[in-house]
Amino acid sequence: MLIDSHIHVGQFYDHYFAPSAIHELMEQMRMDFYIVSSTTMCEENYLKVLDEIQQLIKLDGSKVLPVMWITPEGLKGYIAWFLESNIHWRCLKVHPFLHQNDWEPDGGQFAEVIEIARELHIPLLIHTGNENCCQCGRYESLIANNPTVDFILAHGRPLLQVIPILKTYPNAYADSAFMPIVDMSTLIHEGLSHKLLWGTDMCIPKHFFPSEDMTEYYLNKLSAFEDISSQREFEQVTFRNAANLFKIKKY
Repeated sequence: MLIDSHIHVGQFYDHYFAPSAIHELMEQMRMDFYIVSSTTMCEENYLKVLDEIQQLIKLDGSKVLPVMWITPEGLKGYIAWFLESNIHWRCLKVHPFLHQNDWEPDGGQFAEVIEIARELHIPLLIHTGNENCCQCGRYESLIANNPTVDFILAHGRPLLQVIPILKTYPNAYADSAFMPIVDMSTLIHEGLSHKLLWGTDMCIPKHFFPSEDMTEYYLNKLSAFEDISSQREFEQVTFRNAANLFKIKKY
């Protein structure tokens, strides 16, 4: 069983990762389920985003766990297009680095997104990074004050901030998208294998490593993680944690 909790379809700078290309990669990886959002949302092209997700569902059916990526502009009214799309959304997402003046942890926009997550009974994924605007420590109060909502701190950055958060809050998780193997190893040794989700950010690595074959890139990272984890830890991270969080029953 393999579940990838951080996959992308759509436009990313000069690259276009078509639904068919994502389908082919997931087939090659023998992926059982994948959690996917569209980077076309960076262009605020809502109709194209919906079409890409719908194409993936036609190709891969229940393997696809769609992510509703919410932008500040989308909250002004376009959110209805997503809620009324007949897509079974399995996760929400916000990207504070892309909208650095909007996603204040104590702001009304964040509160609105959390309320949507609560109403839909789905997790909220938040992009985190080493930049001050999106360090995971900024969101600790949100996690603490909303214990009925599960939070995924994408990328788990900075590492020294995410460790105490994962240890303290039952509703806090991190994913391994663009996370170095050494950081994954640290989380394992900190006893946090039950809080880490396997995620690869595919196919965003192609933008940063254009000469790399994405199939080999994927398999190499998966193999490297298997080398530094026990069988139980490997299974927890690569499918059991996601299966529990996203309520996947077929495993």
